[in-house]
Amino acid sequence: MSVANNVIGGVHPVLEALGSGVAIEAVYMAVGLKRKTAGRVLEAASGRGVKVVRVPRDELDRMAPGLVHQGVVAVAGLRIYTELDELIARPSNAPRQLVLVLDGVQDPRNLGAIARSALAFGAQGLVIPSRRSAGIGPAAVKASAGALARLPVSKVVNLSRALDYLKEAGYWVYGASADADKPVWDVDPGEKVALVAGGEAEGIRAGVRKHLDGTVSIPLIGNIESLNVSVATAVVLYEWLGRPFPAGG
Repeated sequence: MSVANNVIGGVHPVLEALGSGVAIEAVYMAVGLKRKTAGRVLEAASGRGVKVVRVPRDELDRMAPGLVHQGVVAVAGLRIYTELDELIARPSNAPRQLVLVLDGVQDPRNLGAIARSALAFGAQGLVIPSRRSAGIGPAAVKASAGALARLPVSKVVNLSRALDYLKEAGYWVYGASADADKPVWDVDPGEKVALVAGGEAEGIRAGVRKHLDGTVSIPLIGNIESLNVSVATAVVLYEWLGRPFPAGG
């Protein structure tokens, strides 16, 4: 089977997965796929109640880098995701309510490490986009050391709309960015905050930045430009959730 993290590529591997009982979130087929092949995939997916989405072939190349996908890709799921409204209703013992939002984190090991820190410091949960993001696959689960089995995760189609929803629910939305005006310890995020962490290569996308209330940075002393996204996220989580508040603060 041709697999990258939780992505299965290739006509026969996808058909095998659909027939084996493996949890499949969705099947993606290239526009223009041969009718006979498309029919077989559609029939198998329909029998499992799995949605099928037609996308350009280059989108499949991005979803399954390095895989011979033959115009068919399936995304395998290892868990049931939590609706965003249910996630923010989750009580927290932390000093404030915090939702962690990931914008394009591609490495499942980073996703797992971030989830581990989020659970450790008492974040309400994790929000990830349904596309251009690492999924909750074996590599992420392993890196999380069990955190992904306990931390609520919401998968959303549109990250910008999710941020607007969080704002309407009373959350301030901050992004972690190396070029921010203020260091994280100089910012009071309020009682409810959503922290956005960008992807390994691009950081926070311009379209997502438009929905931020502000950005925070982690000043570095050594001769290095930035921290790994999972490390940087852990530092901000500690500042806002783990570090003891000053008396009367």
